[in-house]
Amino acid sequence: MSITHNSLKFKTNKKNSYFLLLGHFSFVVLFIFSILFFKERIIFSDSAFQFFKIINFEKINIEASRYGAILPQLPVILALKLGASLKCLTILYSVSFILIYYIVFLTCTYLLKNLTAGLSVIFVLILCISQSFFHPVTETHQSLAYSVLFYAILQYSGFQHKIIQMLLATAVMILSFLTHPVAVYPTIFIIGYVAIDKKQLRSFEPYFLFLMIGGLAIAKVFLTNENSYEGRFFSELLNSPSIILDLPFAYSTKFFIKRIPGLYFWLVILELALIVYFILKKEYVKLTWQLASSFFFFIITLLTYNQGDADMMMERAFMPLALFTAIPLLKEIVERSDKNKFIKIAFLTVVIIGSFIRIHSQGERFSERTRFSEQLLSKTAQLPNRKFIIERVDLGDKYPISWAHSFETLILSKIEKELPTQTIYPANDLTKLSKYTQDVNDVFLGADFWLEWEIDGLNPRYFDLPTNYPYKVIKISELQPH
Repeated sequence: MSITHNSLKFKTNKKNSYFLLLGHFSFVVLFIFSILFFKERIIFSDSAFQFFKIINFEKINIEASRYGAILPQLPVILALKLGASLKCLTILYSVSFILIYYIVFLTCTYLLKNLTAGLSVIFVLILCISQSFFHPVTETHQSLAYSVLFYAILQYSGFQHKIIQMLLATAVMILSFLTHPVAVYPTIFIIGYVAIDKKQLRSFEPYFLFLMIGGLAIAKVFLTNENSYEGRFFSELLNSPSIILDLPFAYSTKFFIKRIPGLYFWLVILELALIVYFILKKEYVKLTWQLASSFFFFIITLLTYNQGDADMMMERAFMPLALFTAIPLLKEIVERSDKNKFIKIAFLTVVIIGSFIRIHSQGERFSERTRFSEQLLSKTAQLPNRKFIIERVDLGDKYPISWAHSFETLILSKIEKELPTQTIYPANDLTKLSKYTQDVNDVFLGADFWLEWEIDGLNPRYFDLPTNYPYKVIKISELQPH
């Protein structure tokens, strides 16, 4: 890669040092949160299932052809091969995602000398996030971080040869898209915004990149099975003309509006500040592109998720809005003028700390769910079966019980030294599972879409369930306290 020698030296002035300090501070907090809430981040829902498969099969796990997800798994695979404990692996998996984002932050700020991009990585990770922090395996986070890196590459002026810059930008753009197809929206926005900012609207480069990302998006739509997870959402989008008039009453619209005073408060404030700034500076082309890109993505998201989804997934769907606002606003704050620099830094600090408080509060609520599962496991530990079935209604609705509860309890029991390895399967209909409770069996019940797993096929280093007992149906009211 032909980058000038000076690119390796980040020239800082006093103003930049404050912004850099804020950036490093933010990642220190993210690392602390990823350790403090490692159970809440990894031992729940999709994260638990994917982590279980990594540990059980001792290899990389890819879901829905999202190959960018490989990177955070590499430290776990290495530690797994070295014989690390399951608790250590769980913590490492939680931390590995933040490590990837920190590497992107360091690359943007020090190698590509772009503070705007570095701080934007932080903002896309915390600005529109509450529950989504506890769903790290959703590839949207990674895709947005790679999109910010794509922006930093396009803005960097230290490449000796333009072809090197274009090849590197194209590679990162493809990585972002392969990580999650939502990358098509922030990528298109970034290409246009950089072209406007650098006065490249008559150049070949932005249009080449537009064609590349457009081709990837079209190929994705046509090659995706309509019955797959992504295919169902594509179908919703393709059917959008028939529901556009009902959009004000859609679940997605109500979800977003309801959270404007809370989760999306700072997003709205920052967007209004950006609009005012562009108007005062008469940057009408930038303003038009930013508003058009944000509005288009917003409408597409409302249409795609009009029927709703779990709150965690709905929250994730709107995450790219943070990028549309953060990159242009931070560019103006960080790069344009030294005037009122301490006010700017103080304002960004308030936004970041406020976001961390929101994430921590959500973590405390999720910790109650973890403690509930641990208390349940401490009661079932007195029974010899170690394989249990419980009616989902008996678990109540105080804490969110996911479809992956059997995997969650398996992992959770294993990382607690005072507990034997156990699993608790949540059943909607006990009568359909009677064969597992009547006779001794060597079956581990996973999820509805992949119910039977042979216990002998589980990784014996970590999952040692008994094969000489049947499943036992339990009721919380009948369990004795430990």
